[in-house]
Amino acid sequence: MIFEERLLAPGPVPISPQVRAVLARPAMHHRTAEFRTIFVRARERMAHLLAVPGDDVTLLAGAGTTAFEAAFLASVPPGATVVAAHAGKFGERWSLLARRYGHPVVDVSAAWGEALDPAAVAAALRATPGAAAVTVTHSETSTGVLHDLEAIASAARQAAPDALLLVDAVTSLAATEVRPHAWGLDAVIAGSQKGVMLPPGLGFAWLSERAWARLPEAASRHPSFTLDLHAERVRQRQGDTSITPPVPLVLALDLVVGELLEYGIEAWWALKADLNEAVLAGLGALGCPAFAERPSPAVAAVRVPSGLAAPQVGDALLRCGVRVGGGQDHLAATTLRPSVLGHVDAFDALTIVAAFERALHALGSGIEPGAGVATFQARWLASASAARHERPYV
Repeated sequence: MIFEERLLAPGPVPISPQVRAVLARPAMHHRTAEFRTIFVRARERMAHLLAVPGDDVTLLAGAGTTAFEAAFLASVPPGATVVAAHAGKFGERWSLLARRYGHPVVDVSAAWGEALDPAAVAAALRATPGAAAVTVTHSETSTGVLHDLEAIASAARQAAPDALLLVDAVTSLAATEVRPHAWGLDAVIAGSQKGVMLPPGLGFAWLSERAWARLPEAASRHPSFTLDLHAERVRQRQGDTSITPPVPLVLALDLVVGELLEYGIEAWWALKADLNEAVLAGLGALGCPAFAERPSPAVAAVRVPSGLAAPQVGDALLRCGVRVGGGQDHLAATTLRPSVLGHVDAFDALTIVAAFERALHALGSGIEPGAGVATFQARWLASASAARHERPYV
């Protein structure tokens, strides 16, 4: 029987045949001149992808959480107060991380599905003199909300100019606009298994110069051995690492980021936004409205129709060969989270809507077959990305 399961979730994500070919190459030793050349180039390309050309982007064995922890330890003094802004499961993680290291934390929250209010973040900072840092998640994967990071950063800088702004860009990097210098960010972290279109195993950390300068002496920082970004920065500038890196992932990173830059990162952001909007429109026509008030291009989070449970619909999608993300925590019964992250084109995105259509029909929802697909096609074909995304055959 011919049957292919399609992974269309907000991470891990589908990877390209070219990446799979790189991952299948014979092993390369990481202490060779050949690997050092590739490693340095991959870091340089990551800096361009992050819109910080010439800056250090540290590559770490681990995940986005690993990178965030390393950035936190590198820049936030032990015992300092942290303001944690969150409106979902992953934003809450940084509040928990700060508490685990003994920091007093002031939480600024919004309901899941809502966008954070920049004025509320600013008010919390004004009420917390001496706060050392603000943590915020740009694209909240658990809810599908894209928070207005530029506005939050501006409000935070005006309220507390000395507080560092540490940003979780795990599902926003390479999916939507992120401009660390222009927006006044101090740390941006991400992982390989989302917008960068690789398997899990690499974390990325960028720090502003003022964040690097905040704790120059090791004695002033939380002790760390494998997550010491200050030591790692020196090693990586030489094409080396303190611990063995995931060599195949670095080779694949060099390839895929090169391809993204060749495509044009702004055109890529537009493509992801147009695909996600078409998916949300198609699913909305099936009675699955968007959950997020300000949707992220990385996550098409939707409510399932009344009378159905999200796990039912998820199981029906699996029978159609499509795996999407389930709802998180208290949203598990009511929401699903498909995604166009990764090596996904317009027909993969269309498959999300077609599979939902078939799954809901099988569950007796009474939808009109073709309604979601037609709505998707109309929205997608009207988008600016549609013509560019077609590949001419030669």
